[in-house]
Amino acid sequence: MVYGIFFVITLLAGRCVCELQYFIRTPRNTSVAEGDTAVLGCQVGNLQGRVQWTKDGLTLGFDRDLPGFPRYRVLGEDADGRYNLQISGASLLDNSKYECQVGPSSGNPPIRASAYLNVLLPPQRIEFIGHSSGSRLERKENEKVEITCKVWDSKPAAEIVWLRNNVPLADNVEIETKVEDGTISQRKTVVSKLKFTAKSSDNQATYACEAVHGGLRGQTRRVNFLLSVQYPPERPEIHGYVEGETIRMGQTVSLVCESYGGNPLATIIWYKNGQRVDHSYTTMGSKSKNVLRFVASADDNNAKYRCEATNVMVADPLVAEIVMAVQFAPDKVTIKGPETARINETVTLECETSNSNPASSIQWVVGGRILPALFTRNDTSEEGGWLTKSNISITVSDSDRTKEVSCYANNFALSTTKVQTHKIKVLYPPDDLTITGYTPGDLIAEGTERRIKCTAVSGNPLPTLEWFAGETKIENPTVDQGESESYISSEIQVKVDRADNAKEYTCKGKNEANPDNPVTKSFNMSVEFPPRILNITVDPAKPVEGRSAVLTCVTDTSSPGVVMRWRHNGEILPATDSATGPGPFGGIITTNVLQIDVTTKHVGAVFTCEATHAPSQTTVHNSTVLTIKYRPQFSGVKDEFQIEEGKSSVLSIGVNAYPEVSLDDYTWEKAVEPRIKIPRLNRTVSGTRIVAEGGSLTFTNAILGDAGDYVLNVKNEVGTSSLTVKVAILYPPRFLPSKKVVEVDMGARAEIRCNVDATPLTPKTLKWKRKGFKFEKRGKIRLVDQGSILSIANTTKSDSGEFTCAANNGVPSAQPVNISQTFYLIVRHKPDIDKSPGVSKAGFNRGEKAKLVCQATGASDITFFWQKEGQQLATPTQLKKSSKYSVVASKPSPLVWESALYVENVGSADYGRYKCVATNALGTDEHSVVLDVKSHPDPPQDLRALSVTYKSVSLAWQPGFDGGFKQSYRLRMKKIGSEHFFFVDVKPADATTFEVSDLQPNSEYSFSIMAYNKKGESNYTKNPVHATTASEAIAEVKEDDSSKPDSAGDQGSSTLTIVTVVGGVLLVINLVLLYCYIKRRAAKHLFGGGSSSASSKSATIEMFV
Repeated sequence: MVYGIFFVITLLAGRCVCELQYFIRTPRNTSVAEGDTAVLGCQVGNLQGRVQWTKDGLTLGFDRDLPGFPRYRVLGEDADGRYNLQISGASLLDNSKYECQVGPSSGNPPIRASAYLNVLLPPQRIEFIGHSSGSRLERKENEKVEITCKVWDSKPAAEIVWLRNNVPLADNVEIETKVEDGTISQRKTVVSKLKFTAKSSDNQATYACEAVHGGLRGQTRRVNFLLSVQYPPERPEIHGYVEGETIRMGQTVSLVCESYGGNPLATIIWYKNGQRVDHSYTTMGSKSKNVLRFVASADDNNAKYRCEATNVMVADPLVAEIVMAVQFAPDKVTIKGPETARINETVTLECETSNSNPASSIQWVVGGRILPALFTRNDTSEEGGWLTKSNISITVSDSDRTKEVSCYANNFALSTTKVQTHKIKVLYPPDDLTITGYTPGDLIAEGTERRIKCTAVSGNPLPTLEWFAGETKIENPTVDQGESESYISSEIQVKVDRADNAKEYTCKGKNEANPDNPVTKSFNMSVEFPPRILNITVDPAKPVEGRSAVLTCVTDTSSPGVVMRWRHNGEILPATDSATGPGPFGGIITTNVLQIDVTTKHVGAVFTCEATHAPSQTTVHNSTVLTIKYRPQFSGVKDEFQIEEGKSSVLSIGVNAYPEVSLDDYTWEKAVEPRIKIPRLNRTVSGTRIVAEGGSLTFTNAILGDAGDYVLNVKNEVGTSSLTVKVAILYPPRFLPSKKVVEVDMGARAEIRCNVDATPLTPKTLKWKRKGFKFEKRGKIRLVDQGSILSIANTTKSDSGEFTCAANNGVPSAQPVNISQTFYLIVRHKPDIDKSPGVSKAGFNRGEKAKLVCQATGASDITFFWQKEGQQLATPTQLKKSSKYSVVASKPSPLVWESALYVENVGSADYGRYKCVATNALGTDEHSVVLDVKSHPDPPQDLRALSVTYKSVSLAWQPGFDGGFKQSYRLRMKKIGSEHFFFVDVKPADATTFEVSDLQPNSEYSFSIMAYNKKGESNYTKNPVHATTASEAIAEVKEDDSSKPDSAGDQGSSTLTIVTVVGGVLLVINLVLLYCYIKRRAAKHLFGGGSSSASSKSATIEMFV
């Protein structure tokens, strides 16, 4: 109130100064569909203050773009005072009260105007309750229809309109509508129920429920259903025949039954005399129709045709019917009477027609002549029309073969005639039969098949033919009858058996004229057949060795007889005479007798009796094994039974005898003088090493003294048999005294004998070995008693050396003993001094005691002396004066002689070259050894590749001068094509062979070697050795100096630990060289670990750039 008074006073005061600001256009309440754009108008006249909009009291700001409200914008120009609020993409969030506010200024009070924005939300869906849109709703005529439509979740509530065939409903319907809260906040759901009574006029009408709402932007949403109203059809009508009209049989009739209306349209069915004949009706528009088409026949006469129309609304079918009249001739004529007759016999025939309309007339024709009937009559048929019957009698004469009678049924109204003919056959018996396929006296082989035919050409009718084998009827013969009944035949197929020999085969023919007195034809068959079995008997049943026995062989029946012979273990025995006698099936039984003198050869022998039947080329066999009483026979006997020393074994001999023997019939003895009887096994007494039980001899903890011959004696009632068994005790080899050193002149034959005691002792027991020696060319080995001799002819100096004799005879079998012994062959020759680089120098510093070594091979005894500058050293005279020099002679092995020169207190004058002279009876050799100060070693010599695999190379070399210290070796290697060298330190230090492993297959590498000691390193060998690894297991070796190894040693291999050092040289300011060693492990197939034959320790690899 106070504010209002203040405002009026202010307004009046302001008008005294100038015109106040005012609204030209104020915002109005506005509705907008969700998603559309709404504009709330606001225009201010004489604008003085600032304009802004608020939403439910919340200020939106003075900026026309309204920051923070991207969908809001103020439209218009400041000059004309238009501040229209535009809201894009309206949503329920925009459903609010909006106010346009103008602020005070220059004595102008604030003004404001408000309006509501109502956002229209269209319905979410529309549906029928319990029905789907587009469905078909079926109701019967006058039945109540009730359907509910529901429009979901709109703002505000939608309006529902019901339509019938797109026309709004108004009359004769009841509509109930109610509004409910929607399932979504601020929305409403409308439910409308439509009720009405279904009429036939509603059939196929479309009813729709339509939602009307501003939020649909002028569109509509509706659901609909099709109403199908069921109602009955009209009574049917028949077209195409007028009752009382006459139709001729064979005429085509079309009866049409039609019924109009009905939902569903009527089903129309035709019935004939109460039986359904057609239910295939058609519909078109509002009409159902069934057309029955047929050709009129006799049974259509007086037939009642009924048409029925039905649908679901009809309780009893709607009916239309007619009765049809048809004229028809009989469809058949039947003659009853006998089909056969004897001469001079009188027969009676009856002719009867089927029903016809009108009745038929009957006429008889016999042999082409019309004869009168005895009587004729017409009877009413239950099927409609008339039945006509007539009788006639005729007599058969002796000239008749067949009597033919015809009955004609004439229907003059329809101009049709039906005829039936009846034949009477005149009966007389057959005259004779003929048999083909077998001639009496023919001999048929058993097992063959023969077709035999019986034929008859007379008799009326032709006779039935039957075959009999003896008294047995043959079933299912093959019957053939000629045209016009000119003949009949019956053929049997006989698989001939010995039982058919002399059997009578009979063919019988009979017909109705001679049923009890058939005509017959027969023959007796002759068959050839071999015997099937042979029976052998032996007398006595158990022959005794050394006596006679009789074997009798008897055949079963055969035709004709057979030739017999005997075989013993497959060999034919001399022929003996046979006896014959009668046998079954008209055959012959043959007997043959064999007498033998029984020997042990007949034990288990097979005697075979053979009977050969010449006509069939068949031979029958039977065999018997004689059960002979004989003395014991031995089996499982070896030339020698072997038992390992200290082991236990059982010697078993198989014994066969008849009668069989018991344990009491066995005795064992050792064949020594006096004989030693072997005790029988007594399981209650222990401690006996050799015991016997039957054919078995058991040795426990065998000793050498158990070797020898043992005799087994076995007896039965026929006699006693003896067997001597040799027993050898096996023991491992041991060497006997032998000459270890064999010395021969050059060119002479050398024989080295290795004496061994062993059992067994075979060529495989002893083996000679020497590395690199070709035994197959240079040596000849022969086995002698207690040993083996190696012979070498035309010996040379290269034959000198060590030979190894190895013995292994497989005893004991669990872990055979393997022994070896070394022999030395010395071929006499002048001394040969070792001039290898490693012994050609000696390194000692001043003040030390120096040792110079000279080694030589040769024979006979070698003596050494030393010289320096032409003066002999360590002579007896010098030794008396000074101990400066001394010489020590030794023999490291039977093949090597050695002399060591010792120089005391080495001084400057002692350095230099010393000469070693070796001499024996065959000549002299000399060599210089240089004494020098201790230094780094010399390079190794003769580096070579021994062998390669797909991932390794084995190398060997000769040591050079060691510089006076213990030396070690380092290998340098490079894969061809690579820029870097890899280095391997050989372990152990004194090894002279080495295997480099983990190389890449099918790759070429170069190798060189150097030596180093505590003083320094030698140079690497000048000529690298090249080797290519194999792609599989085949190696290629290439050396620059073309040197080849004499032999390949057995080299072990193990893993090398490869440590690579990457060196980089960096040029920095003032030319300072910085070496940086970077150590890493390389593991990618280039190189890996290696080992020598003497060690499995890993070696070190270093890489230098």
